[in-house]
Amino acid sequence: MRIFMFKGLIIVSLFTSLFLTLQANSSNAELADMNSSLLTSKFYESILSNGRENEALLHLFFTKMPKGGDIHHHYSGSIYAETYLEWVSKKGWYIDKCTLKIIKKSKITGCELLTVKQLMGNGALYTKLLSLWSDKDYRKHSYNQPPPDSNFFNTFSYFETIAYEYIDLGLNILKQRALKENVSYIETILNMVWVKSGEYFKLEDKNYNQLLQEAKTQEETDVLLDEITTVYLKSNKFQTTVEEYISTLEKNHQDIDDENFTMRYQTYAVRVLPPLQVYSNLLGGFAAAEKSPLLVGVNIVAPENNPVSLRDYTLHMQMYNYLSRKYPSVHRALHAGELTLGMVRPKDLTFHIDEAIHTAKAERIGHGVDISYENNALSLLEEIKQNAVVEINFSSNAFILGVKGKDHPYLLYRDYGIPLIIATDDSGISRNNLSHEYLLLATQYHPDYATIKSYVLNSISYSFLSKKEKETLRKDLINRFMVFEKKMAALSRSLVFRHMIIK
Repeated sequence: MRIFMFKGLIIVSLFTSLFLTLQANSSNAELADMNSSLLTSKFYESILSNGRENEALLHLFFTKMPKGGDIHHHYSGSIYAETYLEWVSKKGWYIDKCTLKIIKKSKITGCELLTVKQLMGNGALYTKLLSLWSDKDYRKHSYNQPPPDSNFFNTFSYFETIAYEYIDLGLNILKQRALKENVSYIETILNMVWVKSGEYFKLEDKNYNQLLQEAKTQEETDVLLDEITTVYLKSNKFQTTVEEYISTLEKNHQDIDDENFTMRYQTYAVRVLPPLQVYSNLLGGFAAAEKSPLLVGVNIVAPENNPVSLRDYTLHMQMYNYLSRKYPSVHRALHAGELTLGMVRPKDLTFHIDEAIHTAKAERIGHGVDISYENNALSLLEEIKQNAVVEINFSSNAFILGVKGKDHPYLLYRDYGIPLIIATDDSGISRNNLSHEYLLLATQYHPDYATIKSYVLNSISYSFLSKKEKETLRKDLINRFMVFEKKMAALSRSLVFRHMIIK
């Protein structure tokens, strides 16, 4: 293997010599940039050709590489459990020893309440908490853990109590983490515009939950949504809820953007709630996004295989269809097709991405794992290629769905020429980062450097930023690549020289 590695590095050395000679005879700065870019490409290929033995060097490569944006990113799922515990301690709250859930004040729960300090003094209990609040060490304890998908989604029920208490601190933590691994933009799914449907519809009014579920067509759904929307838009309480959301968002966003970093936000609805509540939150989200340039899109979250999610899936897509016509300037990214064979009945694998694209008019598809099972897969792939992009999340797909390697639809999307974006999803739960997602991409699929670079550029081009903002960040990203490639070219020469000295 050492000989093979040496040969790979010798190739880099030959290219180095060739282009240094060309550069010596030219004062053209573009030639120097091309030199660095090609040397970086060859250096990457030489690392990759040696397999896992050079994974540390590959990780260094991707950590230093500019990665543009992380645009499939959940705020609460991206804060580490250890940070949440610091916040619990700061609040003076407790951890229930039996359930390991947060208790806001001292009270009788039937079990001992622990301070964070007491919890952390109990190594076994602390380890167990980390395995429930994240995916940490799941494989070591899977015999007494819930199934992977349940374990993943259950984590939110543990830390949601504290997650939004210190949003300003959390956003700055995400910013600093991003800067350290050369991520210049995050588009995070932050929190809901919580519109309580019960405050607008009394018991004597129509049973809209039932009526919405009974609607058979988009037209029937539209009639009901028109009635509901009219009530909301005439309500001062609804308008106040939207305005307060925007005001709080602007306050928490202070000092986040600077010349090196930008952050924007998506809001969402939870697909496991009753139809009226789902629509209430979607309407609030669309109304807020239309007014605030910080809020760039609306999403829908929660397990797609939940019985309520499955029952109301088409209805939810019809809600998006309605709102896309009412608020045409508001962007839509949807979790769709986060399913695989055996998780649900075969019929439930056949239409989710299709309806997200054709009914909900989604501009970005999150996960899209069930694409090969969709009824109209071939025409759907062409539609996505022309009008949308797919957000790839290797770590969460492998953990939640057990889909990875050759089973992952990345290969299908790649070969069909679909625009792709690499993203973390929930880095605090998966305990990963964007560099690691690119490492998984490289070690499992061996794309060339130009392909990887195209995914990075996609993360800005397909973001929900304004055209002007995209142009600014894209220009900055290209400049970052120029600096990175010069450093990698120098590193490749240094490693060749050192290896020759050792020999």
